[in-house]
Amino acid sequence: MGKANCGAPLKLIFNQGFRMIPRAFVASLFFLLTGEGLAQERTITFVADYWCPFNCSDHPKGRGLLVERAATALELEGYEVSYSEIPWSRAINDVGVGRYDAIVGAGPDETPNFHYARKPLQTALHSAFTLPNKDWKYQGLESLEEVRIGVIQDYSYGGLYEDYIEGNRDDESRVVILRGNRALGRLVKMLHLGRLDVIIAEKEVLNYHFQSRNQDNPLRYAGLVNSEPLYVAFSPAIKDGAELAKALERGLAKMNK
Repeated sequence: MGKANCGAPLKLIFNQGFRMIPRAFVASLFFLLTGEGLAQERTITFVADYWCPFNCSDHPKGRGLLVERAATALELEGYEVSYSEIPWSRAINDVGVGRYDAIVGAGPDETPNFHYARKPLQTALHSAFTLPNKDWKYQGLESLEEVRIGVIQDYSYGGLYEDYIEGNRDDESRVVILRGNRALGRLVKMLHLGRLDVIIAEKEVLNYHFQSRNQDNPLRYAGLVNSEPLYVAFSPAIKDGAELAKALERGLAKMNK
């Protein structure tokens, strides 16, 4: 008797209390518990080397044009993005094995097995630069045989690595390869010291290098070597790499609207 009298009021209180819970809260709880809301808890780790204004940890308007554009697109899809600056060679390796989720500013030549959105974020203009008192111009791969060029390790330069740098990497009379983060400034210094005839650099990146020092670019533009589409390349070693590339694609489409 006592059991029956106690159970009925409790059942009534429970039912009334449940009806008072907003339906939106119940729907959100179900959304999370069924796994549909997991994207909101996923933080995507981006890495790249210092390549301002595209990727940089000290840009006055954020983390660089590519990082901020990709991060904004992914946030529209419910993800958060963290960004770290590391040397380019290490970034390729560490993303390749899944230590980080994605590398920013990569081209398919550098990371061929990674996952990409269909459209690039930007186009790089890999160009040749000399001191202003020189008259050499880039006129194809044969013209590089006349000069000593400076480049950064594991940059593809839109195919120049495969077409010329790789075959001459052991001949420092033709190619000097610098390693480590923020190598562009060292290339510029070597050019001024006469240890290089030409440096290969992305046009806007080189301009920003001098602008950040309150200077105009004093170097002479000697021709476009290659143009290259730039992507966020997601790791092939993480289980959701392909889905993250699709999420970026969806987010970019929303931004374009």
